[in-house]
Amino acid sequence: MTSTVQAAVMTAPGQIEMREFPRPTIADDEILLRVERTGICGSDKHMYAGHMPLQFPIIPGHELVGVIEELGSRAHEEMAIVGGPLSEGDRITTTPSSQACGKCWYCLHQPQRPTLCANRYVHGFVSSDVAPTPRGGFAEVMHLANRSWIFKIPDGLSSEHAVLTEPAAVATRAVERAFGPGLPHIGEGLGMDKSVLVLGAGPIGQLVVAALAHVGVDRIIATDLSASRLDMAKKMGAHHTLDAGAPLEERLEAAKALTEGVGPDIVIETAGVPIVFKESLDYVRRGGIVVEVGHFTDPGGVDIHPNVICFKDLDIRGMWAYPAIQFKTALSFLKNTQAPLDDFITHRVGLAQTEEGIQITGSEGSMKVVVEP
Repeated sequence: MTSTVQAAVMTAPGQIEMREFPRPTIADDEILLRVERTGICGSDKHMYAGHMPLQFPIIPGHELVGVIEELGSRAHEEMAIVGGPLSEGDRITTTPSSQACGKCWYCLHQPQRPTLCANRYVHGFVSSDVAPTPRGGFAEVMHLANRSWIFKIPDGLSSEHAVLTEPAAVATRAVERAFGPGLPHIGEGLGMDKSVLVLGAGPIGQLVVAALAHVGVDRIIATDLSASRLDMAKKMGAHHTLDAGAPLEERLEAAKALTEGVGPDIVIETAGVPIVFKESLDYVRRGGIVVEVGHFTDPGGVDIHPNVICFKDLDIRGMWAYPAIQFKTALSFLKNTQAPLDDFITHRVGLAQTEEGIQITGSEGSMKVVVEP
């Protein structure tokens, strides 16, 4: 066992270098995780592009799966553990953020929304100059502190697919945001006899399509600029696709033709492009639901006529990540989905090629890129 470990460190936007760190020594309420795989997220690419106000240097990476290498004697008492007792050698994943503090204004007044906690720390977004480290997935090992959420990987789910747990949590919560409050008998809320348009067929959009197919949605429509991504969306479960490069009026008419002449019941925006959010208001039928997923970072704004929201009597539901227990839903989805997840993971790179993997992410022909330390 070596006394040092390697990690890919983002020293500043657009700069990544390999660094060695002392091998972490864990306390009795902590875990040392041997990282098997870490997916590259769109937010990692935004971080690399300088779109996020963060304290560098950072070891990014928050979509991960690994094996417990060292287990503190009191870890079971101080961590939130889902899936049964832990042992060294178990495969696990962890949510990026810690447990909610239970003390801030949001925890006291809106405990049902733990993602709003003001005192969470988030793996993959914290400075590597602040101990303990490494706390990001682009590393050989990862230090898990005592407020971590730990999810055992169920039997029958490979690590190759379990690395998708975090983006699958985003996707399944996006679908669930459309469920409630649902009144199916008067046509409100997501249900089987519904139409859903997914704007953007990147990694999250693809998993949203797969999650919609998994719960039995009647008509799933996906739109994107990329023909290869639209082909993948069909494999993931989309019944129809629309070329986002066509004039908006043509696309609106095509969407209406697929949805009884009124437009989709629900629109889920995953592209993260301001004009696409505006288009979501144009697409959705009167009395429908818009779920906004894509704008985790701020790429700017777009002119919107608020009258559209009033005239259409719309529900617009924002989404900031997911409650941690969403990982349980995501693992169930990944274990049981019929989506071709092997095709969805298009590139695998070594730890030293992390920067190359970030550059590949989002390019034509790529979908999910995975770093394998």
